[in-house]
Amino acid sequence: MTTAEHETDDTRALRWSAVAFAIGFAIHGIDHFRRGMSASPMAIMIGGNIQAILIAVVVYMVFTHRRRAAEAAMAIGFGSAAVFVYAHLLPTFWSDFQDSYISLPHTNVTWFSWFSAVTEIGAGVVFGCVGLATVRARGAAGNTRVAESVR
Repeated sequence: MTTAEHETDDTRALRWSAVAFAIGFAIHGIDHFRRGMSASPMAIMIGGNIQAILIAVVVYMVFTHRRRAAEAAMAIGFGSAAVFVYAHLLPTFWSDFQDSYISLPHTNVTWFSWFSAVTEIGAGVVFGCVGLATVRARGAAGNTRVAESVR
């Protein structure tokens, strides 16, 4: 497999993981609308809107082949997953910044809420891992080119 083919595979994987992450985020957003906008603290709603903007920017970066798209995928993928675990899957520590599914009142939380949270967390981890693999593959390809030029 040539370097150009390998980069094409990396780009394709990054695109598919970006689409999966955007879909996971959308499914989770649907659950927030289903539960009612007052079910979550205002900080969660503001954070979700900021996250939506960041996701849109990173997906745009991936589809327009921006140089730092893979690094951005790592940041938004892993970062979103960590924040979602804190916000939804842990007991409430700081109620203004959590919408815990396990601590009361967990307003209108159903199986779909759990499905949407796990889907978004999983898609975020995948997006971050594909970004990491892309960065590593590009680094390895760069090291190969440097070694060949030294010969």
